[in-house]
Amino acid sequence: MQAFAILFEQLDQTTATNEKVRIMTEFFRHQDPDTSAWVLFFLSGQRPKQIVGSTKLRRWAQEKVGYPDWLMEESYAAVGDTAELIALVLAAGEGAVKHAPLSRLSLGEWMVQRILPLAGMDDQARRSNILAWWEELETNETFILNKLLTGSLRVGVSETLVYRAVAAVFSLSPAVIASRLVGTWQPSAEFFLRLSAPAEETQTGQRSDETLLPLPFCLAAPMEGDPEELGDISNWQCEWKWDGIRCQVVKSGSRLEIWSRGEERITSSFPDLSRLLSPVSGDWVIDGEIVAGDWHRPDAFQSLQRRLNRKNPSLALIASSPVSFLAYDLLQADGRSWRHHPLAERRAMLERTLHPYIGERLGISPLLALSSWEQARLLRETSRVEGAEGLMLKAKDSEYVTGRKRGVWFKWKIDPLAIDAVLTAAQPGTGRRASLYTDYTFAVWAGDSLITVAKAYSGLTDEEIRELDGWIRKHTRERFGPVRMVEARRVFEIGFEGISRSDRHKSGFALRFPRILRERTDKRVEDADHVATLETLLASFGSSAGRPGRARARAESLPGQEQLQFELGAGDGGS
Repeated sequence: MQAFAILFEQLDQTTATNEKVRIMTEFFRHQDPDTSAWVLFFLSGQRPKQIVGSTKLRRWAQEKVGYPDWLMEESYAAVGDTAELIALVLAAGEGAVKHAPLSRLSLGEWMVQRILPLAGMDDQARRSNILAWWEELETNETFILNKLLTGSLRVGVSETLVYRAVAAVFSLSPAVIASRLVGTWQPSAEFFLRLSAPAEETQTGQRSDETLLPLPFCLAAPMEGDPEELGDISNWQCEWKWDGIRCQVVKSGSRLEIWSRGEERITSSFPDLSRLLSPVSGDWVIDGEIVAGDWHRPDAFQSLQRRLNRKNPSLALIASSPVSFLAYDLLQADGRSWRHHPLAERRAMLERTLHPYIGERLGISPLLALSSWEQARLLRETSRVEGAEGLMLKAKDSEYVTGRKRGVWFKWKIDPLAIDAVLTAAQPGTGRRASLYTDYTFAVWAGDSLITVAKAYSGLTDEEIRELDGWIRKHTRERFGPVRMVEARRVFEIGFEGISRSDRHKSGFALRFPRILRERTDKRVEDADHVATLETLLASFGSSAGRPGRARARAESLPGQEQLQFELGAGDGGS
């Protein structure tokens, strides 16, 4: 446990990616395989289910140290994280005096022998065990234990960095390691050692089990700067960027699985797509997007939400919320990997594979025929009219790489929608920001009252956060647990990707991906936007509004696909 606690602290103290990789590499080289397997399990974003709720764990700690309610509440408001709070109060209170020998169990021993068996115990037994364990652990270990118990452990490293670290240990490619860690796996010394097998054994990216596994996803980097810097546009494949569910469909014989980008198997959620894709001949892995409605003209993402997290959707739901599969790339076909072939070749193979099966619910992403970057820029401005988020730019000679590698694929998104809203409340963040107020609530005017419209957590610099944190503490007018209601004095510009009607939000609207763009120091609170502004945005860009007539441009498409004819120019949404 101590080794993992030290690793967690080291990773939390640096933002340099190469340094994070170095720290993890050294850790895996010097730890036993069992410990390494469990650490890899957590670093790759997996975690056990919650065993003890945060409220209950906090109460047990309070009973142990004898703090009054008000002191515990004040302490939590200052810290903002239950696991950290308990570690600190135990270190400061009576729990600082250890009455048991310090634990020297490894992380794997802790998980298998102690933590996981708690799930089968009653509360009294759980409490007794946890109180005894707190006696055995240092403060940093207690923090990790509490995170594991509450199922809230998050480590600030990306999966790509983890793959690089393990690959360095075994002298393998990160892509090979990534392919072996996709899907569900159980941490063990045997599993960790199997990761070191020669790359030739897993060229297809598949493990020898009964589950059809996806391959590591290739991700697009945000387009920053001028696209002219990419060179001749003829070297780039241009497509619309739709807002759906990125996925891979894996087929072998009569079996088929659909995997989300988050490596979650979603086959049962979309039985209509399984029936649609199963007749496609051959064994293959295809990268694509699940979109709402007709793939020629996808509906907004909000239309997909009724289908999310439904393991066994009813026939009525499938009929009322139809979806389509829009294919992007072919990664594997008939036992042969295509990932290292140029995109242009993969696209040709994709067209040959899917062409006979194209229909209303199955299509291939049309290629936009653009002769200049200026033409691309004008077309991008019509994205919202199209219901798209912008353009995708993919190098025609690019391989299908693992993760987000610059120079391969770019997402060139349009500027967000925006409103001016009033800051009305805040609560502490998590991790290194647990002691700062970083989660903000914003409101707009409804008559003479302010009504909550969104929460935003990003967009400010560290310096701006510290300044705003101090202001929030001085201008709190009311408190509800960790939440501070503040005086309505400051206006911020809030950007978001889309808007829809919502019965679950007090304002009646849901904003997609809200974030802070800037503070409007030039505006008074009275100048903030009204609910009527949201109505206007909904009518123009929302999912409940019928979309305006589509822009016109030329696009390459397959025989059997609708030829999309576009003519860029004023009056067609281009400028």
